[in-house]
Order: sequence, then structure tokens, then C-alpha cells
Amino acid sequence: MTKDDFIKAYTEFAHTAMTLAMKERREGLLALDSDVDGQKAGQRDIFHYGLQFAVNGFAPEIIDKILSNIIAQEKDEYTRTFKTIQKEAVMGIQAADNPFIIGCILNSYTDIPVKDEQWPDLEETP
Repeated sequence: MTKDDFIKAYTEFAHTAMTLAMKERREGLLALDSDVDGQKAGQRDIFHYGLQFAVNGFAPEIIDKILSNIIAQEKDEYTRTFKTIQKEAVMGIQAADNPFIIGCILNSYTDIPVKDEQWPDLEETP
């Protein structure tokens, strides 16, 4: 993954993750079942794989261990960082963390400045 690919993927993903975090806080974790892409989960895409575990009630420690083991196998720095960001999103969504905080945590893995248009309208801010 190139840096440009990383920036594009991160920008799209952060918006999606925070949108789903808002949905989880309004409707509950089970409401995200329809947002899990089964094909991506089957391919062990970190976000969809982890979200599938969360929706199905796996303990956070188990999800963290599984996803961390997959990430540890990644050799490419940008891909490894992106997968780590995806894992953080899963863990934050499962914990019902404030979407704004999730966004800040995700962004802390990058040197990308936050632009308002990249983030969804957050219902809850600090």
C-alpha cells in the first residue's frame, strides 16, 4: 500500500467507522449486523471480521487477540497501520465509545489533519 492509497483508504474508512459508531450508540450493537459484509469477513478483512465477532457477542479480549494476531503477520507498514486503525474502530464500536473519541483515536495513528468534511455530523461531542 502506498502512502496515497493509505490516505484515501483511511479517509473513507474513518467516516464509515464513525457513522457506524453513531448507529451503534442509537440502536445497539445488533443493529450493525446488516452492515457486516460477510464476504469481507470471510476474507478476514479486519473491520468486517471483527465487527462480525462483536455483533455475535465475542468478548473484547478475544476479538483483540484474534485481530492482533492477523495484524502481526502484515509486513507492509501502511497496511499494518490501516488494519490497526480498523481494529481500533471495532473495539471502540463494541465498547459503545463516543464516535468523536473513536475518530480522534483513529486519527492519532496518522499524520493526516482532520477536516470537518471527512467526519460525519456527530451527534455527541465532548
